[in-house]
Amino acid sequence: MQRKKDKYAQISDSEWIDILMATPKDDDAHEYFFYQKCGAFLTYISLTIFDSNSIYAIVGSFYQFLSYNDWQVLRNYKGRNGATLCSYLSRSAINHFINLKRREDAIIKVDIDQPTILQELSQFTVEEREEMPPVWEAYEQLNERDRTILRLLVIEEKSALEAADAIWPYVKSKNKDWRSLPTKRVQDTISMLKKRALLSLSLELNKHHKGNFYQIEM
Repeated sequence: MQRKKDKYAQISDSEWIDILMATPKDDDAHEYFFYQKCGAFLTYISLTIFDSNSIYAIVGSFYQFLSYNDWQVLRNYKGRNGATLCSYLSRSAINHFINLKRREDAIIKVDIDQPTILQELSQFTVEEREEMPPVWEAYEQLNERDRTILRLLVIEEKSALEAADAIWPYVKSKNKDWRSLPTKRVQDTISMLKKRALLSLSLELNKHHKGNFYQIEM
C-alpha cells in the first residue's frame, strides 16, 4: 500500500480525471482513488446518511454516479474558486447520496416489501410468461446486479451469507473475499444492496402503473 501511496500521491487533479476516464481501466489507480483519495468523504457519507461504518455498499453507487454519461461529473469539474477535485466530488457525492436516500426511503411509503408483491414475483415461472404480471416485467428491466440480488434474496429466499458468493462480485470492495470481513459488515452491505434493488423494482413498477398503487412520492 505504501508503494501505491508513493506512486499516486503527487498526481494532479487533471491527471486523475484522465486516468479515471481512460480505457482500459487501471485497476490499481481506481482502487487507490476510490478507497484512499475519496475514502474520507465516502466514510462520512456512509456514517451520516446511511448510518453504516462500511463504505463498500456505496462505492459501487459512487462509481456509477461518476461514470454515468461518459463521466459527466468529472468533465464538469472546472476547479472554480480554488476547489480541488476532492472537495468538488465530496459536495457532489453528498448531494447525490442525500437524494438517493430520499428515494430509498420512498420504498417504505409504497411498502414494496408487502407479501403480495414479492409473492407474485417469487411464484412466477417461465411457463407463465404469456401472462407476465407487471412485477415480473419490471424485474426483467432491472440490471444484472439487481436481478441477481432479488433472485437470490427474494425469489430463492436465501440469507445474505448464503447468497454472498454470488452477490459480492457486484460490490466494489477492495476485499475480494467477503469471508475476510466481519459477518455483520457483509450482512449490512448486502442488506443495503437489497434495499436498492427493491427501489429499482418499485421505480419500474411505477412506470407500469402510472400513478396507481405503486406511485412513489418523491
